[in-house]
Amino acid sequence: MFILQKDILNFRNLFHIINIERALGEHYMKGLKPMENKTLLHGAASEIITPFTDDGKVDYDLLAAECEFMIQNGITAFFVNGLASEAMMLGLEQRVEIVRCVVNTTRGRIPVLGNLIFNTVDQAVECVRRYEEAGVDGIFITPPLIYKYTNEGLYNYISGIARSTQLPTYLYNAPETGNKIPPEVVASVFRDNPNLKGYKDSTQDVIHLQTVMSLLGKERPIELMAGSDAQIYATWMLGGQGVISLITCVFPQLIVEICDALKKGEYERANELQGKILRVRQALKIGPFMAAYKYASQLTGTPLGRMRSPLSELSDAEKEKIKTLLKKEEMIE
Repeated sequence: MFILQKDILNFRNLFHIINIERALGEHYMKGLKPMENKTLLHGAASEIITPFTDDGKVDYDLLAAECEFMIQNGITAFFVNGLASEAMMLGLEQRVEIVRCVVNTTRGRIPVLGNLIFNTVDQAVECVRRYEEAGVDGIFITPPLIYKYTNEGLYNYISGIARSTQLPTYLYNAPETGNKIPPEVVASVFRDNPNLKGYKDSTQDVIHLQTVMSLLGKERPIELMAGSDAQIYATWMLGGQGVISLITCVFPQLIVEICDALKKGEYERANELQGKILRVRQALKIGPFMAAYKYASQLTGTPLGRMRSPLSELSDAEKEKIKTLLKKEEMIE
C-alpha cells in the first residue's frame, strides 16, 4: 500500500518513530553484513536529495523521514551522494555521515549504495573505506570532474577504485561531470573487473546505450538501470531492470507504477506513464538547480529542506508555474 503525500501533511510526525528506530538501527547495523550475492538494483530505486536547514546544515531528521517515506512507498534501493544531492557542497565527513544516517534508517530493508565523486583514485578509495565502515551494500563510481580525461585515464580511474573493494561496484555514466565515458571504455572496465555489477546510464543517448549492451553481449550480464527519469521506458527495452530516479523523492508512486507496468509487459500503459513522467520532470527542472524538487516536496507535505548557499531558491513566478503544471498532471491538489 502506498503512503500518499496528502496523508503525510505533518512529515515530522514520523520523527518520534524514526528516532527510536535509528537507535535500534545503530545497534542492529553493528552485526549486519552488506548484502551478498544478490541483485541490488531493480525496479524503482531512488537517489537521495539532501535536506538542509536554513543555516546550511544537513537536516538528519528530514533525511531519515525522506528515506522512510520512500521505503513505505515501494522504493527498492537508495543511491546516496549523487550529483543531484548537492554532495559537491559537502566534505568527506558529511558525506559519510549522510550514508550512515541512510544505512541506519534503512536497517537492511533495501540496499544502500554510496556514490563517489572525486578527482583522484586516492580520494575515492579513502571514501570507499569510510563507506564500508558505515555499512553500505555497494559502491557507485562517478567519472571525475571538470578535467578532460583520456580513455586510458578513465579506465585507470574506474578500475583503480573497483579493485580497492570487495563490495559490489557500479558505474555511473554522468556527462555533467565533463567526462562522458565512451562505450568501449564502459565495456572494457566491465570485462576486466568482475566486481563491477551494474551500470547507471545518464547519457540519455540510446545509441550509446545500445552500443554498450552490444559490446558486452550475453556473456557479461549487468544490472542496467536508467539514470534519468526521461529514459525509463527506452532503457527497459534495451535490457534495463529499472531506474535510479530523482522524481521518487517527491512522487515515488509515479515511478513505481511505470516499473510495475514494464515488469508486467503492459507496454502501452508504461509508454503513457513515461509521457507523464516527462511532463512532471519538465516542471521539476524549472528554476535553479534542484530548487523545484525541494519546492514540490513542500507542496506534497514531504519537505526536503532548503538549498545550500550559494545555490538559489525559486522566485515567486517560478513557484507559481511549477504549481500550475503539477496540478495539471494531477500530482498535487
